[in-house]
Amino acid sequence: MAACYAATVKAILSLPRRSTYGDYLAAEQTSESQLELIDGVIDAMAGGSNEHNAIAGRFAGAFSARVPPGFYYTPAQRFWIAATARGRYSDGSIICGKPANPAHDAQATTNPVVVVEVLSPSSEGDDDGEKRRDFQSLESLQAYVIAAQDTRWVKVYRRNERGTWCEQPDVYRDGETFELPRLTRAISISEVYDGILDGSGRSLLR
Repeated sequence: MAACYAATVKAILSLPRRSTYGDYLAAEQTSESQLELIDGVIDAMAGGSNEHNAIAGRFAGAFSARVPPGFYYTPAQRFWIAATARGRYSDGSIICGKPANPAHDAQATTNPVVVVEVLSPSSEGDDDGEKRRDFQSLESLQAYVIAAQDTRWVKVYRRNERGTWCEQPDVYRDGETFELPRLTRAISISEVYDGILDGSGRSLLR
């Protein structure tokens, strides 16, 4: 692991120059896949598995049925993280009211209330690591949701009444429901996973 990390750092440092946010936006215009800007490196996001995409779709349906029209945003929504100067995407989000766009990127927003990430093998460390901390730096965010794609559980990191983030997430499993800010009613774990994963986490899509 240490050798792999060292090799990655060496590769980044050997780049002729770091990409600017302008470079990133230009690359996004011509890219067939979504890109993120991480510490001056433009990173192409891998496509999701059948299970990943189906679970993200469940959240889209659940959110759309529980918030006013226009509050749910698809994975195509880009976010600007001012604290780390990064461009990020999520697997779905809720934004209340008009999106707040930074002056340098009219297609990015900075004011999600809820962000969802469906874990995948290639991004798990980032989704529950630096990406989570990036989104938690946004003052508007109240809940960061992580859903597994190979077992039936959902984790929710929440901002408490004092405005700080709880260190440990709430974890929800079969037979349980969870509430999120701005939703009119709770979401059940079965609503997220039934027809996608069986009770032991095996895929029903293959």
